[in-house]
Amino acid sequence: MAIVSGMPPIMRSKRSTQSGSFVMTAAYQVVYTENEATSLLAYFFLGAEINLSPMAAGDTIDIRIRKILVATGVLTVHDERTYSDARPVTHPSLRISGIPDVYGVEIAIRQTAVAAALLTIEAEFYDAKRLGLT
Repeated sequence: MAIVSGMPPIMRSKRSTQSGSFVMTAAYQVVYTENEATSLLAYFFLGAEINLSPMAAGDTIDIRIRKILVATGVLTVHDERTYSDARPVTHPSLRISGIPDVYGVEIAIRQTAVAAALLTIEAEFYDAKRLGLT
């Protein structure tokens, strides 16, 4: 008698290749995106760390998170926050928690007030994708 055993697909957590340094603009620029149309892999958005330490008095940065809630849906605002002036020395970065998602996640950043010059902001994004699918 043959015994058939299956193993559920394994998710591999990793730093996204979309991580990096971003020069701010006045309009929203997408810094992380993943959706069912661009990824043939099942995935989870695990979170992000955004370094806001370059901010000074007079700087304002907006961060917007959007999700696609249903198959073939459109991006809908999940959260939007504004950060102004210098960040506290004890907490210069922003952490975005994991977002359960199936259809799509997008993170965009813009600088709406400039103290001296447009800032360069560093960000790390983490996601998990199912191994073995292409």
